[in-house]
Amino acid sequence: MSTGGMETGGMDMGGMDTGGTSTGGGAPLRGPKAPPRRLLTDWTTTAGVAGDGLAALVAADDAVAEAIHLATLGYEVFVLDTVTPDDSTPPRVHVVPISAAEVPDVWHDRFALVVADVASSAAVVPCVAEAGLLVVIGEAPVPSDLAPGLVEVRVEVGPDPDSPVVERFRAVHARL
Repeated sequence: MSTGGMETGGMDMGGMDTGGTSTGGGAPLRGPKAPPRRLLTDWTTTAGVAGDGLAALVAADDAVAEAIHLATLGYEVFVLDTVTPDDSTPPRVHVVPISAAEVPDVWHDRFALVVADVASSAAVVPCVAEAGLLVVIGEAPVPSDLAPGLVEVRVEVGPDPDSPVVERFRAVHARL
């Protein structure tokens, strides 16, 4: 399943330095060396998500591992984080040291896939391209104003596969 028709070529970064590189993953803790959250990887696998030639934005705390996962699916990924990239990162992962509230207007309507946490979801809704998706992962319950202006596709609530004692949700919204 493709997540939209937005190409990444010539993407205007709004005068922002993207750091030019990215970070790697592998340990069980959160942070740049952590594996991606299974609530995202399970969804990309079951939904058949593919991002060849498309751009994705990741706006969630400690989400560099999720960005790297999306790059393995073919996306050019921009992740909002303050980590320092290292040489082990895929070239298609760009760490941008800003908050979701600081995303430039030129990024609006530019991303085929946006992955966010509850705290940043409203700020990055404008970044979702036409026919694009917003995936929000957070602790239950699901807030009512999660993705203003987008159409709810699916919301799932249950134990977090990475920490079964915590109940989390995964919500998918689309710009139609």
